[in-house]
Amino acid sequence: MQVRYDSDADVIFVVLRPPSGGEAGGKRLDDTRIAHLDTSGRVFAYEFLAVSSGISFDGIATDDLALMTEALQPVKRLAVA
Repeated sequence: MQVRYDSDADVIFVVLRPPSGGEAGGKRLDDTRIAHLDTSGRVFAYEFLAVSSGISFDGIATDDLALMTEALQPVKRLAVA
């Protein structure tokens, strides 16, 4: 897993797993969330926009949510500090 934060763009990009067969594009979930798909149609990453306003995990698959929670723990600790 990998988490990248761009403070200038106010974006967090969370890679949950390597893309199987390569990247196939993104699917906009709403105005502030994009799911990135691999060539098999599986989500391998999520992009969250305007994160300083908060992040919504609504509608994210349970397995992905568990991985994302683990990946974002260091970020959460920094935000609270």
